[in-house]
Amino acid sequence: MASLDTYTCNECGTAFKSMAGANAAEAGYCSPACETEGKGL
Repeated sequence: MASLDTYTCNECGTAFKSMAGANAAEAGYCSPACETEGKGL
């Protein structure tokens, strides 16, 4: 089983776990809401 790494959300600063190379890890956002805010959409 793949291990999860801890990342910090670029928008809210919350720590979240994701697999390296996953969309969440690549984008750096913990949720779709944070990604929307972070990108100014």
